[in-house]
Amino acid sequence: MPRSELFDLAVARAATYLDRLRPGWRESGLPEAEVAGALELWYLRTRFAYRVPLEEVVAALLVEADGNDLGCTDP
Repeated sequence: MPRSELFDLAVARAATYLDRLRPGWRESGLPEAEVAGALELWYLRTRFAYRVPLEEVVAALLVEADGNDLGCTDP
């Protein structure tokens, strides 16, 4: 799987995880550290851990939450 597809998949799955863990996280404006902390366990338990840096996933989620859709969709 190309890295760009893997990255999109990681962002989509991380967003789904956060939606379940903290409904309304997109509107609440969580700080980067809090989003990273919330995703840490998910990240360590997935196959993305060594292929896609958590910091990049968090950054993409925060951009997406600010209303700048990255084109990542939840399958």
